[in-house]
Amino acid sequence: MSDWVGVVIGGLALGLSGYTWIVQHRRQVLADRAADVTVAFHWLRVRAHVTIPGRGEFQAGYHLVLTNRGPAAARNVDVRLSDSDGHPLTLLDLVPGELPLAVLDADGRYPIPWIYEPFSRHARRFEAIVSWTDDAGPHQRRVPLRRGQLPD
Repeated sequence: MSDWVGVVIGGLALGLSGYTWIVQHRRQVLADRAADVTVAFHWLRVRAHVTIPGRGEFQAGYHLVLTNRGPAAARNVDVRLSDSDGHPLTLLDLVPGELPLAVLDADGRYPIPWIYEPFSRHARRFEAIVSWTDDAGPHQRRVPLRRGQLPD
């Protein structure tokens, strides 16, 4: 009787180990096929001069940078922006159809001059919602943003 108990316990332990290995392997396969897109401000030492058709020339002290930190490419990458009160913002230096990006490769970066409307000179806090698709499916991330004060 005690021999059977030992065999059953050993079999259950082996089965649990096999199950754990399969689950971990599946998680690793999914992680290897996943993109990890985020967005951040990048301060420019020298302001970028940007000409917006029909609006004139602007100076951007920051770029809004979309970054893929994951090992896989991200598809249909899009970003929606709002101010601290939740009002939507429009980036002015985007041509129609530029977003969503068709593909943002692994370790890829996509800078966009931080020129937006409705403009508020002293606004420092914003929110971005980044969405993308990869082999693991659709994803969305809410990112709080804060820029520093630019010298005049």
